[in-house]
Amino acid sequence: MPGAGPDTTPAAPGRVSYRWADLAAFVLLGLFAWQALSASLQWSHTSDELAHITAGYAYDHFGDYRLQPENGILPQRVHGLAPLALGARFPDNDFLWRHSQVWQLGWSFFYEEGNPLDHLLLLARASNLGFGLGLGLFLYLVARRWYGPAGGLVTLGLFCFCPNFLFHSALATSDVAGTLFLTLAAWTCWEQLARRTAGITVVAGLVSGCALTAKFSGLLVAPIFALLLLADAAWRAAPGTRGRRLAGNVALIAGNAVVAVAVIWLLYGFRFPAAAGALPPVTEFTWPWAPGLHFAGWKGRCIEQALALHLLPEAYLRGLDYVLASEVSRPAFLSGQYSTDGWWLFFPVLFLVKTTFALLLAILVATLLALRRLRLDGATRTRLLRWLPLAVPALVTWVAALHSNLNIGHRHILAVYPALFVAAGSLVLLPGRWWLLPLSLCGLQAAESRLIRPHYGAYFNFLCAPNHAYRLAVDSSLDWGQDLPALATWLQANRQPGEKLYLSYFGNAWPPHYGVRPTIFLPAINPVTPPLQPYKLEPGLYCLSATSLAEVYSAFSGPWQGAWERVLRAGSGDEEQLVRLRFSRLCKYLQSRIPDANAGYSILIYRLDAAELDAALHGPVRGW
Repeated sequence: MPGAGPDTTPAAPGRVSYRWADLAAFVLLGLFAWQALSASLQWSHTSDELAHITAGYAYDHFGDYRLQPENGILPQRVHGLAPLALGARFPDNDFLWRHSQVWQLGWSFFYEEGNPLDHLLLLARASNLGFGLGLGLFLYLVARRWYGPAGGLVTLGLFCFCPNFLFHSALATSDVAGTLFLTLAAWTCWEQLARRTAGITVVAGLVSGCALTAKFSGLLVAPIFALLLLADAAWRAAPGTRGRRLAGNVALIAGNAVVAVAVIWLLYGFRFPAAAGALPPVTEFTWPWAPGLHFAGWKGRCIEQALALHLLPEAYLRGLDYVLASEVSRPAFLSGQYSTDGWWLFFPVLFLVKTTFALLLAILVATLLALRRLRLDGATRTRLLRWLPLAVPALVTWVAALHSNLNIGHRHILAVYPALFVAAGSLVLLPGRWWLLPLSLCGLQAAESRLIRPHYGAYFNFLCAPNHAYRLAVDSSLDWGQDLPALATWLQANRQPGEKLYLSYFGNAWPPHYGVRPTIFLPAINPVTPPLQPYKLEPGLYCLSATSLAEVYSAFSGPWQGAWERVLRAGSGDEEQLVRLRFSRLCKYLQSRIPDANAGYSILIYRLDAAELDAALHGPVRGW
């Protein structure tokens, strides 16, 4: 059971015994697993899953680390166990290996080698579910210790019916693993500073190593640990001994770091080169080394020195370089606005609209309850101290998000939520009949989850209904390529005989595999879409992923410009440019038009007749 010093919180009403609470927690975690995995059967694989599973298999089977270094190696190695267990065949393509083409290798691995894709994907997702279950169990144990068994069940109930964690726990990606290990790293560090033994230092180092290899946001352990060791020296040490306590804390964290670095080397097979000797040598990585160092500034120069001294594996340093460079400039979309530098409001807005109403209300009431119980006494000081290992990682994650230019998805602030779930457990301390409030909020959370099922990734609360979410945010906040099965179901019920189908799909799943066979593939950000060819746009169904419709990654995003219109009318560009310009003009028109339907909320469906299509392609642009 997690520990955090003596518990001075008044006991919650004794309505639930520990034995029955633990049994109920087991049932809730089982329900969480069933909800997530059964819903995932109705999703196509998302954009990042192709690379995660492919690279993970390459790590596990070949001991080669050149593919997808920018995502945490720990979850990828876990995801790679599924194809390894199934005896999957891997493409033998010398050119793709030499050029580290994970997307093309992944396409062949998924669709051309005869591997059982659906079975493989389900097993990889099931392996990732372990990270979500681990996080839920940890939060339950913390809340149970602080607020009794009823408080633990409130925390776990809100977690197990949270659409965001149901979605990301059932994907073979790194976001939930990153959240779990960043939370555990802060917790074990605080325990390390309290107990000050070799054993807990080793445990804390192992968890820190997992955080650093789960996702590169794990590097936030540095400011988190700095704040925790300062807080420990300031509040746990007696007057006159704080200097010695601080020096001892630095030594403990140094021991933690040594073990963490050993974990990194372990996961890379204690080998510096990214490429395995038995495979073709690396001609180039997906992300060229020199430009990455240039864009990352002083951080890049630190990476360059680490490379020269072989302080960390080459693939780890290359991945870090890529992540730092990506944060400098990345196309982003928010409520009709476009930017490559992001907005400080991006994550606050996404937090407000993608957090369930039940959890928002629970946070509000828990905050008021905490303020009401605030007293300048020893008990309050103890409660504040025990909250540090949960509050500090949430705060550091939040500050880092506000300063980040990588505004592509709500998933990047998942590490804020563990502290909020545990805080919600304090609602069982409300007096009298107020104990019905946390029970009601858990019921409301379950209802919100049920209403959006199975489209958990498209959850938006009452502030922005899912039907209109595409106007506010896209990419992985709404549209990660998961809804081809939903589109196939809609087409089967609603497509008219002989009706043409035009598709712009944001993702790398192959639409025909999921029963979607378009007449024409429209332009899309997709590394495996067939090359663009001149074609005629005719009346029919136009199905556009929300990210394609918003033109986030298009060279023609933003308001339609006169210069583009002149090029299009004169036909003076090359064929591909004209195809993309015409598609952009169509998107501008459709952005101002309500879709006729949607598939899973992330693919917008328009039925255009000849007159409306002519207006979109040739009519005046005023009022769009």
